[in-house]
Amino acid sequence: MDKKEIVNLFMNKGLLLTPSALSFLEEKSNDIIELLSEKKYEKDILTEADFRLPSIIILKNITQIPREITTEDFISYYTDKYEKMKAIITERIKKDFISLNKIDNFRNEVYVIGIVKEIKQKDDKTIVEIEDLTTSVPIIFEEKVECELDDVIAVHAVSAKNIMFGKKIIYPDVPIRQPTKGFGSACFISDLHLDEAPIKDFLVFVDWFNQQKIDYLFVAGDIGDLKAFEEAVKNIHTKTFVIPGNADDKEYPGLPLEFSSKNIVSLSNPSVIEVNGIKVLIIHDKNDVMTMLKKRHLGKPTRIFSKDYLVLDIVPDIVHYGHTHEPFVTNHKAVTFVNSGSLLSSFKPVVINFENRNVEQINFKAE
Repeated sequence: MDKKEIVNLFMNKGLLLTPSALSFLEEKSNDIIELLSEKKYEKDILTEADFRLPSIIILKNITQIPREITTEDFISYYTDKYEKMKAIITERIKKDFISLNKIDNFRNEVYVIGIVKEIKQKDDKTIVEIEDLTTSVPIIFEEKVECELDDVIAVHAVSAKNIMFGKKIIYPDVPIRQPTKGFGSACFISDLHLDEAPIKDFLVFVDWFNQQKIDYLFVAGDIGDLKAFEEAVKNIHTKTFVIPGNADDKEYPGLPLEFSSKNIVSLSNPSVIEVNGIKVLIIHDKNDVMTMLKKRHLGKPTRIFSKDYLVLDIVPDIVHYGHTHEPFVTNHKAVTFVNSGSLLSSFKPVVINFENRNVEQINFKAE
């Protein structure tokens, strides 16, 4: 079909097309165009988003834990962490990095990458010992620096054979970019604590949600009574993505919870899922989400694996977290951070339109 035929096909059904919708349809076969024209639409002017098919891609989800931990597993874990973080750092920071065994005593300015092995304060100086796959080297900073044990960091320093003088610690961070646009919408909630909060309060929310035109529901942990939760959401009209919180699984990372309902997609804490073109990082207990993205790592595990699944090698568009019980919404470098608070305190579900990235906090009060 050419443009005129497509426009006439939809006009005969009382529907108008935006330029983006028309361009989208031009790339489709006649059979698909006919099929799309037969759908029931709730508006008269259709955009490209009205024709897109829902897409759900699980990018990060931890489903198993090792039965036994060996010395080889520890070595494998730290090697994997170093290699993954090194790849992120060298991609983000365009410098000529050298391995620690290549530093000399000619007081050259160098860039190195290493895992923080030890941090000591001496007088007003900070001594940070880092190691890579070749050796370890202490770095002297003239002031206090912000880093923690096991961080993988890039360092701008001056070499002096068996020691370096640090000028700056560099974390990979996330790039400055334009906000990613997708289609559809989602509501984000967490910290229901249904073993403490009245179930009627959550049922009021479920009734409200079912009256909205929202495509997905995300729940960032601390559910409490899982059976009560599953019973409450069994008739929700869309997919519900759920991770555990520390009240549901005290270990971190937390494995997916068990549900029987088909509309519940149970994921690990943390997990990353791409929904209709938008990448969502779901994590429960992260108070300092800005630092998490700056370091490109999701905290220290209580479970050790042979690989480090907490390296954030995917740049999210939305970070959905909980635990604090304090409603919070902000944007940083095209990443939207959301926390809905808790049913035990202030509960403000967050609704995000994926097409324009508009955010709305619902001042929710149970009746």
